[in-house]
Order: sequence, then structure tokens, then C-alpha cells
Amino acid sequence: METKITELENKLPAEKVKIKFTEQESLSVINEMIERARNNVQKGSGTFMIFWGYMVAIAALLNIILAYWLASISKPTNLSFHIWWIMTPAWIVSFILKYRRGKLSIVKTHIDTIISAVWTAFGFSILIFLTIIFVLAYSTKQYNYFYLINPIIMLITGVGEFITAKSCRFRPFLYGAVAMWIGSLACTLAIILVSDKIVMQFSVLAICMILGFVIPGYQLNKKAKKHV
Repeated sequence: METKITELENKLPAEKVKIKFTEQESLSVINEMIERARNNVQKGSGTFMIFWGYMVAIAALLNIILAYWLASISKPTNLSFHIWWIMTPAWIVSFILKYRRGKLSIVKTHIDTIISAVWTAFGFSILIFLTIIFVLAYSTKQYNYFYLINPIIMLITGVGEFITAKSCRFRPFLYGAVAMWIGSLACTLAIILVSDKIVMQFSVLAICMILGFVIPGYQLNKKAKKHV
């Protein structure tokens, strides 16, 4: 009797239950995941984007003002870049916003994980890129490397927004990505064609952050309120 029971127990793990989805059922599951991810993005992401949009735009405008002031007192205008240290406390506020947003996400889907991973990778990429630029600039005394910061960061930001737009099917993010890419090209042209590169680059950056982050952020929050 014990031998038969043992034989049955050994057979049970080998028996696999196969679940087959029809094409329509698979699409339904995918659409449900996208809808849940979209709802999670709507609950808080707008505030996150608005915050960063205004922070970067304000810092860019302050950079322009500081550059003019330094020029008026015959000081190197590249010292104006130190205004960007205000981004350090901004990161702390950003983590708080992200934490609150996580609480609002009722169900975390695979798409949520992908979007979170994309922007986490974005943050690390920016930190590594800035480290490389500053090391090159100060080690070689070639401060023109700083002019690469805006076009490269805007290029990477556009990639992040594009992936988010396609994942959540939220068109304003797509427009934001296009604005970032156009701004990246404009900043690159400014390096070649414009004499006052600081003013041109940071003016473009401020405009693109309003168009690419602040406006889509408000649209996202407005859409979220309709679903409450």
C-alpha cells in the first residue's frame, strides 16, 4: 500500500496543467496591464513631472542671469554653472514624491516596473555622464565640454519620455519627447552657430522643460482627476 502511494506522489509533480490563452484573451490581459499602469502613472506622476519641469526651468533661467552678472564684473561666466547645485536638495524632494506616488499605486504591473526601471536608469546615466564631463573639463582645462551637457541630457530625457508614452499610451508624453529631441538639436546648433552659447542653450532648456514636462504633467493630473 505504501509503495502505491509513493508511486502516485512521484507521478503528481510530473503532471503539468497547461493553460492556453486565445489571441483575444492575451490581448485582453495586455490591455488590462496597460490600463492599470496608466492609472498608476496618472496618480502622482503629473506632480513629479511638474516639479522637475519647474525646477530645471528656474535653474536654467538663474544660470542665464548669473552668467550676465559674472560677465558684468569681469568674472568667468562658466562659474554660473554652479547654480545647478540646487538640484541636490531637489533630488531629496523627488524621492519623497516618488515614495508618495508608490503608495497610490494600487496594483503594480510589469509595465510599472519597466517604466520605473527606465527612469532609474535615466537618473544613474545622468550622474555618470555629469561625472565624465566634469572630470574631462577640469582635468584638461577645456571647459567647452560643459556645452555638451544640455543636448545630451535632453536627448536621454526624450528617450525616457518616449518609452513612457508608448508604455502608457499617453500622447502628451510623446509630444514631450519630441520637444526634448528638437531642443537637443537646437542646443547642438547653438554650440556651432551662436556666440552667446550659455544664454541660447539654457533658454532652449527652460522652454523645453515647460513644453516637455510641465504641460504634460498638468494634463496628466487633469486626466487623473476625471478618473477619480
